[in-house]
This record gives sequence, C-alpha cells and structure tokens, in this order.
Amino acid sequence: MRWHHLPMFLFVITMLAVALGGAVRIHDAGESCPDWPRCFGSWGFDISEEEQGIWYDENPTEIDSRGDQHRYSTGDIFLEWSHRILTGLILGPLCILQWAVAFRRRARMPSVHKATAAALVLVIVQGALGALTVRYDNIHWSVAAHLVLALSLALSLLWAWIRWMEAEGVLPGWMKVATGPSLRTRLADMSLATLVVLVFGAFVASTPNANEACSVGSFSAWPLCQGSLFASLLENLQFAHRLAAVVVLGWLVWNLVGIERGTVRRLLHAGLGLYVLNLVLGGVYILTWDDGFIEALSLLHLLLGSTSFLCIAFAALLVRNASSEEEE
Repeated sequence: MRWHHLPMFLFVITMLAVALGGAVRIHDAGESCPDWPRCFGSWGFDISEEEQGIWYDENPTEIDSRGDQHRYSTGDIFLEWSHRILTGLILGPLCILQWAVAFRRRARMPSVHKATAAALVLVIVQGALGALTVRYDNIHWSVAAHLVLALSLALSLLWAWIRWMEAEGVLPGWMKVATGPSLRTRLADMSLATLVVLVFGAFVASTPNANEACSVGSFSAWPLCQGSLFASLLENLQFAHRLAAVVVLGWLVWNLVGIERGTVRRLLHAGLGLYVLNLVLGGVYILTWDDGFIEALSLLHLLLGSTSFLCIAFAALLVRNASSEEEE
C-alpha cells in the first residue's frame, strides 16, 4: 500500500474541516450543540425546538449567549454536528493510524514519525480546544486558536507527505528545489507574517460588531475607515486588521525580489495572487452590506486567506526538505 499518500488525504480532510468550521461560524451555529461531545444530550442532530427547550431547562447554566428563547434549526445543528463527526470520528482515528504506520518505520524515516506524532498531538489538542470553544461560547481567542491549530495540523501533514515520499524515493521532480539559509529564513518570515493577518481576521470575524467598526455599505467604510484613512489601532480591530494586511502585502512583494524561477517562485506567485484577491474580497464584503452581510463571502475570505498562507508555507517546507537532504 502507498502509505505516503495518507498525509495528503488527511490534509484534504483537514481543509474540509476548516471550511466546515467557517460555515458553522457564519451561520452562528457554534453554540448549536451546547454540550460536548454530545449535542443537547444526544448523539444525533435532529433536535426539535421543544427538545432544545427541555434540555436548557435541565441545564440552566448552558443557556445560549443570545438568550434562553433562542433556538436552532436542524440545519444549524447539522453543521456543528457534522464538523465534530469529520474531525472526531474520521480525522482523529486516521491520524492515529498514520502515526502507527510511521512508528513502525521510524528507524528509516524518523522525520516522518515526528511529523505524524505532531499531527496526532495537534488533533488531540484541537479536540480539547473544541470543548473549550463550546464552553466559552465561541469567544474570539478560542476561534483564532482553533484556526491556528488547524493550519498547524495542515502543515504537519504536508511535511509528513513530503518527507514520506522522499524516504520512499518517489518525490516528484517539481518538489526538488534549490535551497539556502537566507531563502529558508525569508520563506519562514513570509509564512508567519501571512498567518498574523489570518489571526487578526479571525478576531475580527468572531468579535461582536468588529466587522462594522469602519462602517459598512459605502466607500467611506472601505477602503476608508469611518471616512478617514486612519483610525485608532487600539479601538478599531477592523482597521488594525486592514493595516496589517497592507503592511504584509508590501513585505511579500519585497521578498519576491531575487527568488529564482521554479517551483518556489510559482508557489509564491500563487500565494501573493490569492492574497491580493482576498484583499479585494474583504472590501466587497464590506461594500455589499445591505441590512446584513453576504456571509458566504466571509467563508470565501477565510478559505482564500488560508490557501494563500498554505501556498507560501508549502514553499517553505520544500526548501526545508531540500536543506534536510543536504544535511543528511
């Protein structure tokens, strides 16, 4: 069996979980299963409004943050329930299987074993953080931490995939890149900078009214903020996110200079292109407000931002792999 493809399969599942988690957020369904690991005391998702009311009466400390009369549709509950199924019953067990296979082969591919062990730990921590997210009603710091851990899991799986193919001699030619200490540092810095913008975005998306802090529905809201070019960084999280995005854009463009043609440059071009597209999409999200946001744009904003980060980080991993081979 070609086990070296398993990390990529798990990477795809991880990104599906990120997308599903984003859908849960934009539908305000994060509290639709107020207990964990069960959902309204059940293992299913078809919970009627009457049954929800009975459960809340029996668990008064778990009342929804929007009031004791708030109820969820079956669709809302299904989103949160399916997110838990995907991560807890599919991704988690497969990460255990992946680690077990790598553990048996750790003598000849120790880096794969370490990467799969990291992935397993991250899945476990994600489960614990999921419980905290439910407990604290999707508070902003838990949402941001959830995203960072999910992307860290994605990177650990990509690293396991690269090193596993390398160990078995099936690494494709396009993944064999040039390396150097300066390039490795630059790519790491670019990845980290892009991740910081994502974290800012997660805080904006999960903090009440933060999306409207610069106003909405007109050009005084975007690219301006309250009709001005500047706003208080301490009082306006939305403006801080925008400023970070612009600064990092300049940093990404600056760092492209001098990188030779090849896989690394193509990945960086893809990451930068998605980054710029996402900047525009953020503006469209603000400008199209009409008695409410088009929340599908928020989900697309998350996915484009995550993909941009992963393009840059994947380039960094390829360079790191080339460095590892030289050291060995």
